[in-house]
Amino acid sequence: MNGGDFVIIKVEYSKEEQSEIIFHIELEKEDKINPSPKFSLNGKKCIFVIPDEVSFDEIHPDHLALVSILISHPFIGKRIVFPKAVSKEFSSKANSIITKYVVENIDEELQPWTSPIDSRPVLAFSGGADSTAALALMPENTAAVFLDRPLPKKPSWSIWKNFLRLMLRLKRGVSLYDKEAPHIACEKLTEFGYDVVKMETNLEYLRKPVGFPVDVANSAPAILLANHMKFDAVAFGTIMESAFGIGHEKFRNYPKSPHYKMWGTLFAAAGLPLLQVVSGVSEVGTSIINRDSSFGHIAHSCMRGKWMDPCRNCWKCFRKLLLDSVVNKEKMTDKELDELFKINEAKRFLSSFPIKHENVLTYSTSKYLELFELDIENNSMMSMLTKRVRGDVIEVDWMEKYFPMMFDLIPEKYREDIKTKLEKYLQPMSKEEQEFVLKWNLEPMLNDEIYQKLNTNFCKKLKNQ
Repeated sequence: MNGGDFVIIKVEYSKEEQSEIIFHIELEKEDKINPSPKFSLNGKKCIFVIPDEVSFDEIHPDHLALVSILISHPFIGKRIVFPKAVSKEFSSKANSIITKYVVENIDEELQPWTSPIDSRPVLAFSGGADSTAALALMPENTAAVFLDRPLPKKPSWSIWKNFLRLMLRLKRGVSLYDKEAPHIACEKLTEFGYDVVKMETNLEYLRKPVGFPVDVANSAPAILLANHMKFDAVAFGTIMESAFGIGHEKFRNYPKSPHYKMWGTLFAAAGLPLLQVVSGVSEVGTSIINRDSSFGHIAHSCMRGKWMDPCRNCWKCFRKLLLDSVVNKEKMTDKELDELFKINEAKRFLSSFPIKHENVLTYSTSKYLELFELDIENNSMMSMLTKRVRGDVIEVDWMEKYFPMMFDLIPEKYREDIKTKLEKYLQPMSKEEQEFVLKWNLEPMLNDEIYQKLNTNFCKKLKNQ
């Protein structure tokens, strides 16, 4: 075996001050610490603080293996050695779908994990709008598991002040993540009768910059609890824009995509199939669900603001405040609109061509034009954005409906119940609307000189805000 070929995952269990499962990532060589120019390995110890009543021995080896993959996938060379030998079935399915490395250490006698008869789904809950809407469509016995990122301790004020000054000079961002809102959302869900668990873990600090090694890694706490809490499927707040590529350059057939084939196979191999409950619902649709559901008001997409008080200074606030204005038919004042276009983070996103989740802005501007009689020719930032994202020419009502292909991503056990609940809030798209989604393609607009010029003029004015 040549150097740099494999990652070894070791795990220990500690119950000194609190119950902890600690995953140790050992790289044979350091050549995979920087798998991408965008991120690198920042730590080699991942700690999960599990509830005291959960026994480490009851966690199935296949679940430990799946979590091992979630925390180390980008950093694996040619093979991964798990903390415990896995079932033959898990190994076989993993090796059938993973192409860049091999899954080893198999226990030929180990039975794959299967959920009990009285099992239930779990939601990898974030506290955000899409995650909250997903829960509204799921069975009442659904558990919500929140990945609780510990906040770094701040140094003395003098050191902190000098650090902030340095970051400003370098034009570097400082994490302003605030946990108050999602923590209160978890408490509110408990009051509504939901089984909610907050599990503290440093998982997001494994990479630099802070974030998940892979996008589905936020489900790791739920996977570790699967046997104890009797889970049989893992749900996410993945919406249509992320699943099917709507708002991005081209439609993506998500059920046949490499992302779904890989992670769908791995989760199913561990007995926990993916439950993409809002994958056919746009960001517009999740806003409507939250507006009309009994607990939708707890949704809080801003990661920096306080409970019921978003920061109004980030890209999510720009998008959500504008969308909420038209969904709730509450016109924003001219001053409020002006302040939105002064948000530096929003200006960076709005300067992209196309803009991330551009369809949502198309909906918001189209409805703003329709509801509040926006003067499309007055050269304001709002009118210029409307023309830039085609809010003045595109039909947008299809975003208030759901895309039926989503049910290909929902286990049969839950399909009918979710459909019934979903149709309390949204209706299915017509065949013509589904065809529009299937043919989604922004390339003609991107290559159109008219929209290129609109983008140039919009960005010039935006820069001066």
